[in-house]
Amino acid sequence: MRSQGATPAVIPAQRWRDEGRGGIHPLPVRAGIHLGTDRAGQPVSVPALGTTGIRIGVLGESLFGRLFALRLLAAGARVTASTRVPDQWSGVRHAAGDRLEFTEGEGAGDWPAHTPAPPTVEAGPQALISDRRRPPPVACAAGPWRTVLHVTRAVPRHSAFWGGADAVLALDAQFAPMAARVLGEEAGRLAASLAPGQIALFRPAAGTAEVLRPDVSPGETALLTPGAPAARRGG
Repeated sequence: MRSQGATPAVIPAQRWRDEGRGGIHPLPVRAGIHLGTDRAGQPVSVPALGTTGIRIGVLGESLFGRLFALRLLAAGARVTASTRVPDQWSGVRHAAGDRLEFTEGEGAGDWPAHTPAPPTVEAGPQALISDRRRPPPVACAAGPWRTVLHVTRAVPRHSAFWGGADAVLALDAQFAPMAARVLGEEAGRLAASLAPGQIALFRPAAGTAEVLRPDVSPGETALLTPGAPAARRGG
């Protein structure tokens, strides 16, 4: 209690100035699913599970789709697979439980079966992984919390899905001609320069590209290899 007649102190209003922050400034970061490390040893990720729909095109083998599915599951996504090789998903299926589903037929079916939501809310964010010859419809990624990935060795001409992809990966130098057809000659030259074990990540909207080496853990390798002892034991 203040004394009779005392006047309470008044803190004058002040304008917050950047120079008063001690040199600490918030900066935007690239959030997403970790892929590997670049030539400088820095981590590289691809956008996924965001507040807008995300389309990812991958020039390579279907194994990459299963690897990406594992990392999406680890991030809390409910994953649907539209695949030509369901038997190859046995390890991922074992690890995923009821958060991995499969579509029937050649297309994406009625995906998503659950309304996409932020992580930890209801069914959480959704993801569709396809290794079919025909890319998923563009509409699959038309909405928040939807990540759609198509992995193929050959992109159909005039593909709307690939034409507006948020990220494109070339997993080997052998896919340089296809990278050139999808993204232009400069992208083809970069893909052609890849050494064994390197992959190229293109961000078409930003006009950027980077070369990296993927990081794959022994546990992931076991789950991605059908019949591996660790997968049979649940390790």
